[in-house]
Amino acid sequence: MPDVEHFREVLSQFRPESILEVLFIGAIIFLMLRVMSGTRAMTQLRGALVLFLAAVVLGRLFNLDVINFLVENSFTALLIAALVIFQPEIRRGLDRVGRTNVRELLSRPRYEEVIDSVVLAAGRMSRERHGALFVVERETGLQDVIDTGVRVDAQVSPELLAGIFYPNSPLHDMAVVLRDDRVVAASCQLPLANDVSFNDRKLGTRHRAAIGITEHTDAVSVVVSEETGDISIALAGRLTHVDDESRLRAVMERLLQPTPNGRARSLNGVGRQ
Repeated sequence: MPDVEHFREVLSQFRPESILEVLFIGAIIFLMLRVMSGTRAMTQLRGALVLFLAAVVLGRLFNLDVINFLVENSFTALLIAALVIFQPEIRRGLDRVGRTNVRELLSRPRYEEVIDSVVLAAGRMSRERHGALFVVERETGLQDVIDTGVRVDAQVSPELLAGIFYPNSPLHDMAVVLRDDRVVAASCQLPLANDVSFNDRKLGTRHRAAIGITEHTDAVSVVVSEETGDISIALAGRLTHVDDESRLRAVMERLLQPTPNGRARSLNGVGRQ
């Protein structure tokens, strides 16, 4: 039975000012989660919360004294540990808050400019047989990858992307990482695919890197073959060939635009392997 008297006592202490306090704390938590939503820390935080909640439920359900003691007495230590572990993400998040207005901070990332620029640049490089590799960051942060390259931090445009991958240019090797509507870094080193199918074993390093980054994150990568000019797109460790610019645009819009239920889209039915 619920403790009605305790509930009434709690309500009696609730003042009109408490509403402002609850709203203020809720807004801070929301903004912190919103800031961290574009980093790998968000994925790690979800995992930590799952483990913490599992410990709480199991401790209460089976009356595990040691687990209950650790849960009750380790919250402060866990909070300090989280601040230390996620310090780089928190610093980048605060920097993002300082550079972003309220409307942009509360809204979801918009990929229209990224899609237009990648499609136009990929089509041009496909015709000219210039190799390229674009990586579009989504929910999982790619800061570890960005740190391996050269910072660009410029507004995305097809001319900029085509110039970066022009043959023998200083930054044409490896990959370009795009975040929101900006080119964050170029010449970034990506992890190679760990497990490729029999049909993919003849792929070059650029294509293996396009697959590899999608095995570790939810990023979308677009690769242009230097030998054939073919355009392919990778997601979740799967590489799919697209026939032309219009098909590439359709696939990217399908993958990057938000869905009503918030679920991630897949490559099923959007191209041919």
